[in-house]
Amino acid sequence: MKKLLTAIFIFTSLSFYAQEASYQEIALKYLQTNGTAQQYEGAIDQLFGLLKQQYAGQNIPDETWATLRTESSGEVNKVMSMLVSAYRGTYEKEDLVNMLAFYETDAGRQLLTDKTALDYEQRKDASVFYNSPTGQKILTSEQQIAARVGEVSEIWSRDLYRSVTDKLAAKGFTLH
Repeated sequence: MKKLLTAIFIFTSLSFYAQEASYQEIALKYLQTNGTAQQYEGAIDQLFGLLKQQYAGQNIPDETWATLRTESSGEVNKVMSMLVSAYRGTYEKEDLVNMLAFYETDAGRQLLTDKTALDYEQRKDASVFYNSPTGQKILTSEQQIAARVGEVSEIWSRDLYRSVTDKLAAKGFTLH
């Protein structure tokens, strides 16, 4: 009996882990597909542009900036994982699957690129999607998700800024 209970516990734990990993994978793929990852790559570039302006009088070599940028390459993965947590409270795995499927269609890609350029068929497809239970959930939770994403972004960017400025200070470069 004890072995049976142990086996059930292990099986249940592994099933739970598989479900969690699956949610994470789908969410990360969705964030890649909808352009979120690219936005954060751009945010890192903007941060480095700001830092270069702030440290302009320090004569920091380009190699130092390049090294710091390379060291920050994992930051997009870090914020993507943080964003999965923000999505987890609102969207079920099925919602993410539906969202991913939509954004991989012509209508979804066009919506991300330029929604004003949607043709008739794409507008119809988008309307069908946004009238679905998942689409309705997106529309009703927009503000809630935006607030969570904003909090995650603020924490992430503050930590990245601090990390880079700490590394610059360790190399002898400080803001005056």
